[in-house]
Amino acid sequence: MPVAIISALIPPIGMTILLIVLSFSVTMQPVALVVQSHQPGALKMKKIISSDTDAYILRTVDAATAQRLLADQEVAAIITIPEDFDQKAFQNNAVIDLTLNNVDIDFSDDIRRAVERSAAEFDAPQLGLDGELDESVETNTIPSANNAVNPYRVDINENDLRVTNVSFLNYQVIPAFILLIVSIGLMGTALLCAKDSEEKTSRNLVIAPVSSWTLVAGRLLGGLLMSIIITLPILFVCFLFGVIAPPLDHIPALIALFLATGLCAAGLGAALGSLIRGARLVAMASSVIATYLFFLGGGFTTIAFLPDWLQNISDFIPTRYAIDGMRQTLFYPDLQGVGKDIIVLTGTAIFAVILGSLAVRRSWRG
Repeated sequence: MPVAIISALIPPIGMTILLIVLSFSVTMQPVALVVQSHQPGALKMKKIISSDTDAYILRTVDAATAQRLLADQEVAAIITIPEDFDQKAFQNNAVIDLTLNNVDIDFSDDIRRAVERSAAEFDAPQLGLDGELDESVETNTIPSANNAVNPYRVDINENDLRVTNVSFLNYQVIPAFILLIVSIGLMGTALLCAKDSEEKTSRNLVIAPVSSWTLVAGRLLGGLLMSIIITLPILFVCFLFGVIAPPLDHIPALIALFLATGLCAAGLGAALGSLIRGARLVAMASSVIATYLFFLGGGFTTIAFLPDWLQNISDFIPTRYAIDGMRQTLFYPDLQGVGKDIIVLTGTAIFAVILGSLAVRRSWRG
């Protein structure tokens, strides 16, 4: 059966693509490099950092652009080589400034280690990545007056954006909530609409003394309510155990994100249930769509860590704005960018609801 063959092939193919993408994203951190001096020492430090291609996806920009990229979460950190770097290096107290968005402890530690390696390599090349990989590089491990590792003249001044690091588990709980809402809303609404066609109840709905738009709204509301009923207890447990703890003034924005995401999922589910016949096929299609919306929205890793072509695709994926908005409301002291996320999600929800409603009414008449 073609459907069975496709069903068997999609999961391994999808997982293979996922693993390939993640193999790049988990080792490459998007970082902005700001070089404020053009003296020899600063240029040497720039070359060392730029050559560490196994650690960074580096963008050399000015200070203002770097701050904008960090605020938009397009980079995870800013490395600044200050204007007085050479002078301070001559005095054995040079500093590299590291501004780090330490929202995720795993990625933050990767960046810290890479910057520390680059700083050490300034005076001790054998401590750089080439020295780690090439055993022929002289290590100067025997201390003596004439043969010793150079003293480190470069320190790191780290400025974290957060008081504490958020654990990887807490950070990844957010996409799981979005996947839950999308999966339930999408599949629940799709099954409701598909059931009307399978059981021939759509013929009765057409001649019912009630507006067809009201009946369609009932289908969409049913999918949304299913998402809320299942998600609320899980949210309560997470609040109770401190897994998520948004500031009180962020809760309205959090609710708006949940509702917009749920409506979007319900609208897409209505369209899907009107186009596909068979509960099994509807369930399979809903599961696949929800999984890829989760993946392309940044569910498995931060969007900024993905290849450029995937980042461009994610701009059109509504779950990206749901995940980004929820992370902002939960992990940041302000709501910067959340307004845009809510507007995009609301607009997508309106479009999905209209599309789903038209598809349902058309299937009833057919």
